[in-house]
Amino acid sequence: MSSKTLRVKLPVIVAAVACLALLAVSATQAKEPAVHALGVGVSAGSGAQQPAWNVVVLGDSGASGNGDQTRLAWGGRYAGLLRQRLHHRVVLTNLAAEGKSSSALLAELRSFPTTRAAVKKADVILFGSTAGANLNLADANAAAGKCQGQACYAAQLRLWARDFEQIVATAASLRGKKATVLRGVTDANVVPGAQDVIPPSATVEGGLDQAKTINAAICASLKKHRGKCIDVLSAFNGASGTEDAYAKGLMNKVECCYASGKGHQLIAELLIRTGLRPLRG
Repeated sequence: MSSKTLRVKLPVIVAAVACLALLAVSATQAKEPAVHALGVGVSAGSGAQQPAWNVVVLGDSGASGNGDQTRLAWGGRYAGLLRQRLHHRVVLTNLAAEGKSSSALLAELRSFPTTRAAVKKADVILFGSTAGANLNLADANAAAGKCQGQACYAAQLRLWARDFEQIVATAASLRGKKATVLRGVTDANVVPGAQDVIPPSATVEGGLDQAKTINAAICASLKKHRGKCIDVLSAFNGASGTEDAYAKGLMNKVECCYASGKGHQLIAELLIRTGLRPLRG
């Protein structure tokens, strides 16, 4: 079950942010995605500009800002932390978009000039899971009686994992031998605490199983290409993976079931803690 399936479509107030704003990327699977980039930060001291770090975000609605009232998303918040704490110039390009599937993202990386150009010059590449479209299809197959229980999701997640590995591999190959920070953002268990707004077929155990499957694939793919992943499941749902992240303020039940602004900020903090090797020691 995906956060897109569970999302309650209520108006969201977009707050103004004085020092850093992330422009939403409007992209469809039928055409090349629009690229919106924003430079943030200046060098400390003399004021002379320093070479910027180019940060690129790849993913779906979980990475584009859903659930975060500022719409900065974890990518924008991460760029802000780089600026604030390291006093470095950052150019952020968020190519994530709601509904973007793993197959669509892979096609963009292989064929779309703007996507390929952005990744080729990226010093930091942040990967969201893009598993939502596959989980939505699994939901539909289960509802239609084409399969039962976790078997529906296991089949779709195998397809997604194959695509995700190729997404990371293609992005890494576009960078060649250039020093590049590759980071994967894993998934939380979106079910605990949301049982009053999600279908009764969704279970805490099922949500945990899906998150673990997705996260294992993300971490394996990043490790294969000398990158790192962050553990969102433990950070949001505790060691058991079943704690209520909504009660902690980390998930947004109104715009269900995405990370809240607080959750996006925590993800950005987890990303910062991974360091910047091999870009910076």
